[in-house]
Amino acid sequence: MAFFKGYLGLLVTGPASVAMEATGGGYARQAIAFTPLGDGRRTLSVSQSCSFGYATTSWGYVTALALYADNTSTSEPLVAWAVSPRTVSVGQTYSVPAEYLSLLIQREGFFSTNEQIGTTESGTGLIARQPVSVSAGVMTPAMAGSTSTSDSGSATLTLSQLNQVLSQLMQGLPTSDPGDGTSLWLNANLLSISVKN
Repeated sequence: MAFFKGYLGLLVTGPASVAMEATGGGYARQAIAFTPLGDGRRTLSVSQSCSFGYATTSWGYVTALALYADNTSTSEPLVAWAVSPRTVSVGQTYSVPAEYLSLLIQREGFFSTNEQIGTTESGTGLIARQPVSVSAGVMTPAMAGSTSTSDSGSATLTLSQLNQVLSQLMQGLPTSDPGDGTSLWLNANLLSISVKN
């Protein structure tokens, strides 16, 4: 199973945590897939490199790359990472070096916005631009599509979605009783609550 399958985009004029997507004639996100390697922590792009088309107008000062779940104009980056800055002017293209397409994921779990989830082969930090989940070697938007609304307006979860939410919750809980009488914690991998006497 792929670690991630979606789109790669260019971010301009700012650090990876806040830069906006490039615009301009000839610019388009590129389809990309990453596959995990044997140790389960390192993931490589299926492509050895990735090139964007020729700019028919300036795309701006490229400072970062970003992964997108889809190719819609309203989608936001899932994760982003800095690259050596470069201006893409009319008639130029942008090719992504292979070292930026080899990712080392630090751990599985739930990652909040602006949290580092790993690094590239060159040591650049991968920053979550929105909450993401890395579970069983697959990265997905956290809770993306997790609720559906019935006619009554109430949200529902499928059993699979509920299992994912509970897994994310349990990964963030302490493994010993905090002793405050109100906290959830894991006791031998069982969900527990501390009780004050």
